[in-house]
Amino acid sequence: MATATGSRELALSRFSMERPLFLLLTGQLISQTGENLYRVALLWFVSLSSHHVTDMVLVGILQTLPPLLFGGPGGVWLDRHDKKSLMIGVDLLRAFCVLLIPLLAGLHLLTHARLFLLVFLISALSGLFGPALSSILPLIVPREHLLRGNALLQTTGQVGLLAGPVIAGLLAVVWSASGEMLLTGGTFFLSALFLAFIRISSPHSAPQPSKDSQSRPGMVAEIAEGIRFVLAPPRPLLPAFLFMALFGIVTGPLNIMLLLLSRHDLSRGAEGFGDLTGAFGAGMLLSTLIVTVYTPKNVMRFMVGGLALAGVLSFGVVETRSYRLDLVLFFFWGAAVNVVSPLSQTLIQHLTPRRLLARVLTVMGVGFLLGILAGILLFPPISSTLGTRSVFGFMGLLLLTPLLAIGTVRLLKALRKTLPSFDAPPENGRASS
Repeated sequence: MATATGSRELALSRFSMERPLFLLLTGQLISQTGENLYRVALLWFVSLSSHHVTDMVLVGILQTLPPLLFGGPGGVWLDRHDKKSLMIGVDLLRAFCVLLIPLLAGLHLLTHARLFLLVFLISALSGLFGPALSSILPLIVPREHLLRGNALLQTTGQVGLLAGPVIAGLLAVVWSASGEMLLTGGTFFLSALFLAFIRISSPHSAPQPSKDSQSRPGMVAEIAEGIRFVLAPPRPLLPAFLFMALFGIVTGPLNIMLLLLSRHDLSRGAEGFGDLTGAFGAGMLLSTLIVTVYTPKNVMRFMVGGLALAGVLSFGVVETRSYRLDLVLFFFWGAAVNVVSPLSQTLIQHLTPRRLLARVLTVMGVGFLLGILAGILLFPPISSTLGTRSVFGFMGLLLLTPLLAIGTVRLLKALRKTLPSFDAPPENGRASS
């Protein structure tokens, strides 16, 4: 009887320890679904109202630029203050900005300029929320379970990425884009509500004691400290930084490229766009579920292999003309490329001192966002001249670069071992004439 009672108490204590993570994951599942619904609805609205690729590129830039501009100060701010309270405030402000879109549309006041301004503000807030979410996870999850926690967090994101376009497609038939924005605003309110119920007992979760301005380093000095940790020797996170930048280059413009592929090459419109993004999201979900239960022995090799496999699949997209085969290829493409995200996040959390975590996550996020910006500025314009499918060939070459770089380095090392050394001293100590 005592053993059964002890087992029951142990089970309850485990449930209690995991409750904050459960609340965080549930809130983020709702929030990510709404955010991806918003992105698809916004992109489709702009494509229908303007019919210009440049306007879609502008939306992509406006969604990428704010975190680049404000990421450094935002990381310092997060390291100085209570992350949970900031996340709740960000969710409430995002809900307000998103709800302004249908309100202004209903009053016939939603011009492109005002829409782009709201997109900019929502992106700035989302750019602050991401590092806060990743830096609060070590306060909830034990260190030895960080990979599982990151994988579960990524899983909720992929479920949202999968469900958002599907819901957007269904609502497009029975409701308007404004109705979709109303639903998105509601998801941000629910996310804030779930965050409010999370109790963080770790002493590290409390804000640090306030210091006077003379003892605290300046904003620029604190930003520089985070940058030096990533980019200055011994650079333990530099490979992860480069992988995140490459991940951003190929995934950042993907929604635009899938939209162009559906409209121009497949002639399937919104339905085809939703199916393609859904297939890609389902593949990403599969990879995060795998990482949840499987820990690679060599993380770097696993990420390089995933990127290389995605590169090979990209060449398949160039050659196929079958819609069903496109769906299969993008499913496995998403699964292969997405291994970079949870593994990189776990490396960052393991190797970074907690006092620097938000700043380092922001620096890594800047690399990711610079990749997104480069991809958005590069690939959609190329598709206008070379065709949409040809762009995926360029993506494939980029995804193969880590494997090719490693192979080149190993080949050079092997050649150095086999070739004779011309720096060796002459035999018998005699100089050559």
